[in-house]
Order: sequence, then C-alpha cells, then structure tokens
Amino acid sequence: MAEAERQTKQIGELLKEKGLIGNDHIDLALQDQKVTRERVGEILERLGFISQYDIATTIADQDGRKYVDVDQKRPTPESLRLFNLNTCLTHKFLPYFNDDREVIVATFSDDVEGLEKTITRLTGLKPRIRQGEKGKIINAVQYYYYFLENPVEKLIQKEIQLLAADRDGVRSLDSFILHLLQLAVKARASDIHIRPMDMTISIAFRIDGVMRAQFALPMTFKRLISTVKMRSSMDISEQRLPQDGSFSETILNNPYDFRVSSTVCPYGENLVLRLLPAKGDFMGMAQLGVFEEDIDLLTQIFNEPFGIVLLTGPTGSGKTTTLYAAVRRLNLTEKNIMTVENPIEYRIPLIRQTQINTKAGYTFANAIRFFLRHDPDVILVGEIRDQETALTAVSASETGHLVLSTLHTNTAFGAIPRLRSLGIPNFMLADSLVGVVSQRLVRKICPGCKEEYRPDADELAYLQDPEIATLWRGRGCDDCHGSGYMGRTLIYEIFRSNREIAGMIGRDADVETMELAAVKTGFRNIFHSAVRKVKLGQTTVKEIIRVLGH
Repeated sequence: MAEAERQTKQIGELLKEKGLIGNDHIDLALQDQKVTRERVGEILERLGFISQYDIATTIADQDGRKYVDVDQKRPTPESLRLFNLNTCLTHKFLPYFNDDREVIVATFSDDVEGLEKTITRLTGLKPRIRQGEKGKIINAVQYYYYFLENPVEKLIQKEIQLLAADRDGVRSLDSFILHLLQLAVKARASDIHIRPMDMTISIAFRIDGVMRAQFALPMTFKRLISTVKMRSSMDISEQRLPQDGSFSETILNNPYDFRVSSTVCPYGENLVLRLLPAKGDFMGMAQLGVFEEDIDLLTQIFNEPFGIVLLTGPTGSGKTTTLYAAVRRLNLTEKNIMTVENPIEYRIPLIRQTQINTKAGYTFANAIRFFLRHDPDVILVGEIRDQETALTAVSASETGHLVLSTLHTNTAFGAIPRLRSLGIPNFMLADSLVGVVSQRLVRKICPGCKEEYRPDADELAYLQDPEIATLWRGRGCDDCHGSGYMGRTLIYEIFRSNREIAGMIGRDADVETMELAAVKTGFRNIFHSAVRKVKLGQTTVKEIIRVLGH
C-alpha cells in the first residue's frame, strides 16, 4: 500500500521527502510554470535547487531501479550496434552492455514500459533498465555514436598526412584543429598542450590532472600555432611576449569555450588551451566525494549568518565546484546571494552573478563595495589574491554578511598566516573566520579493470595501518586508456573555528598550536580522508603519494 502511494507521488513531493527542497521551492517553481509551461522538475533544476543527479536517484528510488553514472560506464561497441543514434535519442536511452539473453540500458524516459517493448521488438533480448541523468545520457549517445562512425584518431592521422604532403602550405588547418578538439573531448582532457621541441611539435593532454603525450607533429606544422593564435584574437606578429586569448567551438552539439595562453620557449611559442564547457553540470557534495558526516558539517558552516568561509587548494583542485555545491544547499529563495567571479563557471538564475572587468575598473574589491548597497545575505568572491580584496571581504563579513571565497594555500590552517600576510589584523581574523576547507583531487580507480591485491610493506607503512590485508588498483584497460584510473574524487580537510581557536588567532598563536587544539575537537587532516578512500577502494596509495607527497 505504501509503495503504491509512493508511485503516484509527483517528483516535487518525492524530492521534498528526501529533504532536497521545501514548499517555498515548489511554490516558486509553480509560479514559473504559469509562464514557461515547463515541468516542475525541469524548473527546479533550471533554478539551481536540484541537480539531474537528484532527479535521477529520486526516480530510481521511487521505481525500484538501480541508478547508473554513464560517465563511469563505457558502452561496448556490440551493444551500440544493436541500435542507432536516432533510436536512442527518440526513446531516451543508452545501451552499454549485452549478451545472448539481455541488454542493459540507462534511461531517463518516463515510459519505461514502452521502452522495454521497443528494445525487445528491435533486438529480441530482455532489457534491464537502469536510471540515468538526462544530460549525461544525451551527451553520451551523441558522443559514442559519433566516434563509433568517425574514429577521430584515424581522421587526425589522415589529416596529418595530407598536411605534410601540402608543401606549399595552402591546405587549411581547420579540419585538423576540429579533430584535435574532438579528440580532447573524447579523452576527457581539461587542457591541450602544443609544445614545440627541437625536432617535433608534441601534442599532449592533461587528463584527470596528469599530462599524457598523444602524438608528435613534424616542424612543418609550426603554422598551427599561428592559426590557433589568430582564432583566439591574439597578435600573431608578437612572438616575444606571452599572450592570452580565447575562442568558442561547438563539439558534438555542446558549446565549449577555449582559453588560450602562449609563452615563449627556446624552440618557439608554447600554447595551452583550457577546455571549458559553456554549460557546466552541477554536482552535489556526495558526487564530489564528501563523506556524509562531513556534508552535515559543511552545511552548518555555510549556513552561518555572517563571517568568512574559505576554500583553499592549488589551481585546478575543484574549489569553485565545491563552493557552488555548498551554495546550492543554501535556501536560495530566502537569501540574496551575489557573486563576483572570473569567469562565471556555473550559472544559477536566482543568484546575482557578475564577472570582473579590470579594464572598466570592476575588480573583486570594488564589486564587494557595490554589493553592500544591494542588500546581500551572502557574497561570493571568486578569489582573494591581494590585500585590498582581503580587507574588503573581511570587512564585509564583519557587517553581518556571509562571505565565501577561495585562497591559494596548501592546508586549511595555512589560510590564517596567508591572510595575515595580506594585512588582515589578528583581531579581525579572529572575529570573522568561520571555517576553511582545503582540498585536492585524486584519480579514482577505473571500475572496468579494478582488481584486488596484497599491499607491500612500504604501502602499509605509508598508510600507518599494518592490519590491512587487501587494497585495490586498476590494471589498465581500453576504457581508461591503460592508466588504471577514470575520473577524480575529493580528498579534503575541514577546519571550523571555535571560541578557543579564535582566541589563539587573536593572540597570534602559531599554526601548529592551533591545529593541535583543533584535533582535540575532531579535526582530521587531509591525509585522513585520503587513507579512508584508499581503504574503501576508491583510489590507490600511489595516487595519494602523487598528490600529497611522501
């Protein structure tokens, strides 16, 4: 009886039962629905209250199906060939495995019964249905069917041969560049490096935080650098000084922005292209890899009415993503949230987001001053990197506002001497600092080739636990291109200030003394979360050493 009642509930009610939204969110969505005629779930997602992951897992729970992350499931070519692109897009599913009896598919369809009949009619196989996220499934269908029919590695090699034979240099590089960008997207690269060497030009990708050489080009391809610079609105005649530029391109129906940077090396200009999806997918804290008990702690920290909360870590460690995952847990209907960023990475309609413009004099510090006239509850500052921004942000936090920002330090407690070095007096820091999260990203073991093994003595010594009998690693497969890793997860430490530590900050205590006091109240450093993820089989000792050192 209870299950039958559950089946008839609307998605809004189910999301409310899980504590993801409240009545005020549903009321606002219903107001929008009168204008846009969208479904309530679509509106809730568009406004940033929930993510596609929230919707997919809620539906999976309701219908008694398993949820599957299609980013972690590479389809077999055999399963893809059972169908075609149009069939999968029309019926809203992605096939990823089959044998002689059944085929497993991920779907976001409302008509699962109709989907099962369609699959059986087309294949004669029994369908096993998994629930997935709409955006991920659509992207995966387009992605896998395109590359199934267009092996981009072969297309690049063909283009290289044609360009190498073009001795007069009249053939356009446009096709080669497009295929290069497609290959980067296929490989899940965050950056493309074009590196002139003594006799070749090396093309390398950064994938899951690690550089991987892809192929080499003859020196006759030096005009590739000028072509990319021209496309990025950079000065091609200037080859002595570093430059920055950008361009946009649509890859497999998804818009991307490419930020391009050049620097001068002995063998020529080195280019780095950063890939930025124009529409980023929202991720919740659990998806990022935050443990359940720490989600509760972070929720408390980010719901403080005033003070300053900082996310620290090196460039590319996911600070902004974590910051937005936390912001989305705030009640966006009750708070006026204003941001100043460079650039705006995630767009949420209910948040007042702005982007710095240094040429026009709109800096991080100036933005904070302007925001104070707009009745904000929360102010998000993309980065604190200078004294003016630091003083303005801390001052705003002392006038009844919650200020969120990022800072480049190696540890959570390292934020305190860093802010001191930026000219923040101890009494202001003690009064305003709410908490600090320091984080890194480590690669996850590839699920397609994960295997158990017995750790050696050095690994046990590093983990400081001689009782461990089994650990996990990836042996390397086609899915992970032989690396043994696919995707990344967070390791982190969370420092929450209290009266005792605030007093220590005011007395100019050293970092070690404050950290020892925090340990007594439950603080665990980043190594603790790293070891925990190794023991859970999410990552490896080798990966932790790569990121944290010995």
